[in-house]
Amino acid sequence: TFAPRMGMRPLMSIVLLALCVLLVAELRMRYPDRSWNASPQPERQLSAARLPRAMDVRGPESPEDEAPDAEDEAPEADDEAPDAGQSKENGTRSPTNASTPKPKRVVVQAPLPDRCALPKAEQVGGTNPIVIKGNFFYDSVTGKRFFSKGVAYNPRNIKFETQMKGNCTPGEPELHQLEYGEDPTQASMKSLWMEALNSIANMGANTIRLYNIDPNISHADFMEEAAKLGLYVVVPLTRHDWGYLPAGMPSPSCYTAVIEGYGNVGTNVLTSAKLIVKEFSKYDNTLMFTVANEMTVADSKGWAAFPCVKALTRDIHRYQADCRASMRRVPLLYTAADTGSSTVVEYLTCELENEDDAVDAYGLNVYSYCDEQYLDGQGKDNFRNSPYWTIHTQFKHFSKPLIFSEFGCNTGTFLTSCPYVGGRTWPDVKTFFEDHQLGEILSGAIAFEFSMEPNEYGLALTPGFTSDAANKDSTYLLDSYFALKREFEAHNVSERWDGAEIAGCSWLPSKAHKMSYKHRQSKCPLSKEVKKLFKDKRIKTKPNWAKLPPTPSGTSWGELASCAEYEVSAELLHEASCHKNASISRISSSNSSSNGSNSSGSSSS
Repeated sequence: TFAPRMGMRPLMSIVLLALCVLLVAELRMRYPDRSWNASPQPERQLSAARLPRAMDVRGPESPEDEAPDAEDEAPEADDEAPDAGQSKENGTRSPTNASTPKPKRVVVQAPLPDRCALPKAEQVGGTNPIVIKGNFFYDSVTGKRFFSKGVAYNPRNIKFETQMKGNCTPGEPELHQLEYGEDPTQASMKSLWMEALNSIANMGANTIRLYNIDPNISHADFMEEAAKLGLYVVVPLTRHDWGYLPAGMPSPSCYTAVIEGYGNVGTNVLTSAKLIVKEFSKYDNTLMFTVANEMTVADSKGWAAFPCVKALTRDIHRYQADCRASMRRVPLLYTAADTGSSTVVEYLTCELENEDDAVDAYGLNVYSYCDEQYLDGQGKDNFRNSPYWTIHTQFKHFSKPLIFSEFGCNTGTFLTSCPYVGGRTWPDVKTFFEDHQLGEILSGAIAFEFSMEPNEYGLALTPGFTSDAANKDSTYLLDSYFALKREFEAHNVSERWDGAEIAGCSWLPSKAHKMSYKHRQSKCPLSKEVKKLFKDKRIKTKPNWAKLPPTPSGTSWGELASCAEYEVSAELLHEASCHKNASISRISSSNSSSNGSNSSGSSSS
């Protein structure tokens, strides 16, 4: 009826539309399992950024070893829920939406940039013992202020792993891989640590921090080689497998418990620690002993284990006092995660029973400085806007040496991946030496860490870490190493506080030069402060900081039945005498105060 009026072209359109409807009906009958959408969706395509490129993909040669890339771990938006052709029960897809197998990822080793060989570091012939005066370190012979520029050293001698980021393939390390608790300074690793010591000395550093020590082997070769290069060593007193402080046990159990198959935890840790002290105290380049590290990180009960840290500190100080005629009094250090808890700082550095239970120095493991600059309203880099301003405020009156026992953010601006081009530039180093920043507050900073490990903080690749020929038989130094070398060489501690009187018990840095802040002795936290800390940390254990566990028995036999036998200089012997008899002279007054209402977590709490 309407054909003459509409013309033939519209009529043809109607006919074609009818044919399409019939065709769709026929297809639905033939393929009932398929999903037929009224509005067909375009086929999903990879964007240019997601297209695989030879330098962007990596993976093992066998599928069973394959680890997913970061992008592969998260499902795409339309993969999160089953579509019309997917069963919710078994997750199978219909033929239309069946996923095609992913192409096998290609293993590619990105070439390591060329490096010039490092020269042999200058040998200084030896080191002088370091002592503490006020909140600074001093050379005990020259009287000059000492600032610890350090690098953490705990290589496991690993190779590149598929879960690590970047475009590298694993090499074949010649030396065996170390378990976490193994001592990296052992003789079998000499070729590795000799190369590392030379590299660390070449970058302007003067300190190495160790994490695992076996007291049953000699460390003479390592310590003597380090001393020749002017390197001091921070030595741990607690160990990973035997001789540890169990952070998962509240005090007093962390120092008194008997574990089946292991024995008394206090006896074992004190025995192990005393063996380490006896050996390493004879080396002039032993800078400090780490009593414990990050007690609250692995277990929240660590907040209730701090009395055990003070008890171990007390017992090592007493051992040093008993052997002071033939054993140098090396300072004791506690190293903490940068949690900002001033209560813990005060507690570990205060004199609860007496001077013996207070650590001599405090360390922060700091990873908060993650930008090149912290700008103010005028667009200028301003230290007060940086995360270190909080540390400055908290510690400006601190009376003992503060060090960054670990530092060096590797995220944000400083994120990198294998072959680790670019990375950390260490813009915070300059603040360690600047007046009105950290120049009068900080006494050392130890970069974390020398070797590349699974956490990817390393400054160097140990031999065989990658398959690149430049890394096959020797340590390969990364851009982050050379950036830190520039910063360490460019900045030095002020000489205004030089001239310490080593044998003077009352001498303080302020006698050499005026200090910007007055430094006051730490006071043990009040019981209400400890209560609040436990409540804030949701610690179910009753606050227990007022009383320390007793000294364990059975730690003075065999090799520990006698003191070390070597000569202590008259100056160091006199300096040590500033601390002797502290446990006798203060015991009566401390007992009365520790039981009072103002003591840490006292019985009234």
